[in-house]
Amino acid sequence: MKLVLIDELKGDETLAVPILSPANNVLIQSDTVLKDEYIEKLKSYNLSSVYVKDECDFKDEEITETTEVMLCEPSLCQTKIDETREHFSIEETFAKSTDITKSILEKHIYKHNEELKKISSEADNIIKNVISEPEVINSITEIRNISTDMYTHCINVCILSTIMALRLKMNERQIRNISKGAILHDIGLKYIQAPYIDIEVGEMIPEDALEYKKHTIYGYSSIQEEEWLTDVVKEIILLHHEQIDGNGFPFKQKGSKLKQEVKLVSLCDDFDSLISGIGNKKMKIYEAIEYIRVNKGIRYDSTIANKFLETVAAYPVGTEVITNDGERGVVIRQNKEAIDRPVISISIHSDGSSYDEPKELDLLKVLTVFIVDTL
Repeated sequence: MKLVLIDELKGDETLAVPILSPANNVLIQSDTVLKDEYIEKLKSYNLSSVYVKDECDFKDEEITETTEVMLCEPSLCQTKIDETREHFSIEETFAKSTDITKSILEKHIYKHNEELKKISSEADNIIKNVISEPEVINSITEIRNISTDMYTHCINVCILSTIMALRLKMNERQIRNISKGAILHDIGLKYIQAPYIDIEVGEMIPEDALEYKKHTIYGYSSIQEEEWLTDVVKEIILLHHEQIDGNGFPFKQKGSKLKQEVKLVSLCDDFDSLISGIGNKKMKIYEAIEYIRVNKGIRYDSTIANKFLETVAAYPVGTEVITNDGERGVVIRQNKEAIDRPVISISIHSDGSSYDEPKELDLLKVLTVFIVDTL
C-alpha cells in the first residue's frame, strides 16, 4: 500500500482503503479501480491523496486489511506524502522512539509536559511506518519478550495497538488516539515507588498494591489539562487497566462504559506486560496468548481479542521448541492459516542426540506432532 497524490493518479490504480466522509460515510469502497470519473470525484471532495495498492498488496491480500482513511485538508495529506517518502524502517523507528521516550521520561517532572509532545510525535512516526511498510502487519507475529523496562514496554504497546487498530479497520482519528494514548499510557509509573517488575498485583503487599494501582490516576492527573491531547487519549491513560467485567481499576468500570480505543490498548498492554513482566509475573509468549484466549469476553472485548488471537503467533520465528515426541527444534516460519502450528526445523532427537541434518516439519501437515514447551 502506498500514498499517492490525486494529481499523480494514472487511472488504473486500485483503491487500498475506503474513502470516508467526515461523518464516516463510505464514499468510495476499497478495491475500486480508479477510473477517470472516480479521480474527478476525488478531486471534487478536496482530497489531495489516497492509499492505493502496490505489488505487495496483490501478492498478499491480507495486508489490505488496514485503516479507513478520513477526508483531510490538502495540507495534511501533503504532509503525509512527505512523511511517507522519508520514513525510517520500523526497526529504526522502534529504536529511535524507545531512545526518545526513555530520555524524556527519565527526567520528566510531574505536570511539566512540554517535552511529552516529542513522545507524542513518535506515535505519529510509528503510524506512518506501520502504514508504509505493509509487511510490518504480518511481522507483528514475531513479537518477542526481550525487555522489562517501561520505556520499551510503552513503545511495544504503541506498535502493537496501532497494528491491531489497522487490523480492526478503525478510522484515522481512532488510530491516532490509540497510538498516542498507548505510547503515554504508563507515564504514571514514573510517580510511584512500589516495585512492579515480575510481580503480580495480587502478590504485592497491600501498601504496594494500592500504590501501584494509583499509577493510572497519577498519569491522568499529570496530563489532564493538556489541550494538545484529546479526551480519548486521556481516557486511555486513565482507564487502561479497566476490564469489561468491571473487575479492573481504578473505577471498576464495565465494558459498556469503555471506549473501543481503551479496550484495545488495555488488551495490548496486558499482553506485553505478561511477556515483559511489567506489573505481572513474566510469562512465555504462548502462555500469555492462552491467558488472552481464556479471558476473552471476560476481561477483554471478544471482537478485539479474536482479532488479536488471529494476529500474534504463539511461537515466533527463532523460538526454540520442544515437541510432544520430546524432540527439539526451532521455528523457521509461520502458517498464516494456523499461527499456533508453525513450521519447525527439528535438530535434536528425544534422547538428546543431534540429527545429522535438521528435519523440516510443518505442524499444519503433521497433526500428530505439536509443541509442548519453549526454551
